[in-house]
Amino acid sequence: MIAKKALPAIALACGLVSGALGIGVANADPPPAPNPPWAAVGDPVPSWAPRKPAEYWLGEKVVWTSGWGGRWCIWKNGQIITLSSNPFTNGG
Repeated sequence: MIAKKALPAIALACGLVSGALGIGVANADPPPAPNPPWAAVGDPVPSWAPRKPAEYWLGEKVVWTSGWGGRWCIWKNGQIITLSSNPFTNGG
């Protein structure tokens, strides 16, 4: 009979101790990496560039990058997301 009354008290005590120690508490993700300074403007667009697919994608401005032979892209949380393929090789 005493064990039935003690069990809720023990469970409560264990919960309080684990909460105080941070066990089972979810940690927040770190803030996303900032976009590079040129991400809002991009590189100069050459005359041979394919048509721009959109002005904005996922809330970010679509810009030209001369990397990888040149392509349209966005920067999201410090990561590049390409929106077109290499215009010369038609690949990645």
